[in-house]
Amino acid sequence: MGNVVINATITTVGLLSIKMPDAREYDGFPMMSRGIDEDGNTKKTGYLPATTLRGFLRRAIVTHDMEEAAAGGNPYSLPKAYSELIGQDSASEKQAGDIDLLAIKKARDESPVLDLFGSGLGISGRLRVGHFLPSINVLPEEYTGVRKDLGDTDGIIELLSEADATSYYGRSDSNNRRASAEGLVKKLARDVRTAERKNENVDELKIQLEEATKIAEKYKEEMGDMQVSSRTIVGYTALPAGIDLHGRIVILNAKDRDLEMIEFALDCLSRSPVLGAQSARGCGEITGSFDIVIDDVMTKKITIGDYSLAKIDVF
Repeated sequence: MGNVVINATITTVGLLSIKMPDAREYDGFPMMSRGIDEDGNTKKTGYLPATTLRGFLRRAIVTHDMEEAAAGGNPYSLPKAYSELIGQDSASEKQAGDIDLLAIKKARDESPVLDLFGSGLGISGRLRVGHFLPSINVLPEEYTGVRKDLGDTDGIIELLSEADATSYYGRSDSNNRRASAEGLVKKLARDVRTAERKNENVDELKIQLEEATKIAEKYKEEMGDMQVSSRTIVGYTALPAGIDLHGRIVILNAKDRDLEMIEFALDCLSRSPVLGAQSARGCGEITGSFDIVIDDVMTKKITIGDYSLAKIDVF
């Protein structure tokens, strides 16, 4: 069959929120440089990382295989689950010189998933998934919300026992006093730093700061096991809804079973069309189209989304 190229467009129905570990800018949203401005400075854009889609496809396929194996009384071993689902080598495979070519061939023959996706350093995959980028550079934006406390819903506290209601109101009052006291601590700490920079006497300010700190700790202790109010500000960074992200999937030396697995996984994505984080807050829903090209001829178009079966048009 040769190589199979799948030209894809993913459209954000809702906001798309993703957070990469150790990324500093844009609260961890994946960013890349693309193009330069008139002064020669690189321009930035947000994007959907290849690993997000690749990971979904792999998990969908392996989860289905594991469910069938368990139902048949032959559940996966832990090393097999790690290898197929996570792509993690065994300890011996990580050691240079322990890679056995015959063992790799056997693993490919026995596991279509490892043959397609690969596994660590031992088995190279034949699936190439590219990043998905907007046609023009788009920067993610910050979004915030509030997680409500019990008392924010009318009538809820009245439904608690008298002891718990008393405890809640006591906690709430203490929390308000604690918040005020901690605000004063921060202000006095700033005043001390400012005075020190100006070489002013800070003895009186430090005494006030020490007293304010003691009061804040006292109110904190009064809250007991409920030292933090459940009313908190939540925030995330996301690409906007309604934009197209373009990318490509390539299967090298494709086999019929490769396309069967990819079509199955895309159908799973169509039934649950959510990628990224913050799905409980309305983020992540997508739709998409995937054009399958074999030998420079478009053979199928797979359309996904709307929590329904994938639509497959054959040409």
